[in-house]
Amino acid sequence: MDDNTRNTRNKECIEEIIRNTFEAIQDAYNYQTENAPKLDSPNRQRLSRIVFPRKRDDTTRISEQELRFVFVEQMNKKINEGWDVFYSVETPTRDPYKGFRKGETPRQDESGRSGEFDLVIFNNRLERIALIEFKANNASDHEHLKDFVKLNNPKEGDVLRYFIEIVKSYDMGTLSSLRSKTEGNKPIFRCWSLDEGKDITKDICAATIKE
Repeated sequence: MDDNTRNTRNKECIEEIIRNTFEAIQDAYNYQTENAPKLDSPNRQRLSRIVFPRKRDDTTRISEQELRFVFVEQMNKKINEGWDVFYSVETPTRDPYKGFRKGETPRQDESGRSGEFDLVIFNNRLERIALIEFKANNASDHEHLKDFVKLNNPKEGDVLRYFIEIVKSYDMGTLSSLRSKTEGNKPIFRCWSLDEGKDITKDICAATIKE
């Protein structure tokens, strides 16, 4: 298998994992929330063992942690089907950065320090093939920019780059906000809304940014 074929195969696998992740996390949101568990049939096929935990105010916590762990669950299923890859979490970047504190401007800077990628996928030669960042709930401009500064940096390698996000719900304001934060960036962007149970990536790309 040549490099182009491998790259195509890797992208296809990651795209499938993302689709399965969204399906599984939606199923968990529907049935496996600590503050409102549903007594479904024990014969129902559970797509994930993740539970959305209850916060002190009795609301459901939705965070990037649920997204990340469900993604890893689905990736391990794909590995068991024969996709020969490895992974690491909170993986140090190859290039140094500054401005990751609130109120600063995130940027590549030779006098800075290493950042981290949420997840890195490796081939069976332990070479990086994909960098992945996860986000939830339409986080701030600064939080998005921190990740995109790393993902847009060519010095991080000739690899696939993904930015995957979940939100509880959305309206036109949410779509415009997310478009303004993600438009023009190189990583492949995917976003899912839990209340609506749908992939809203195309809606975000088509949204009109509010002036």
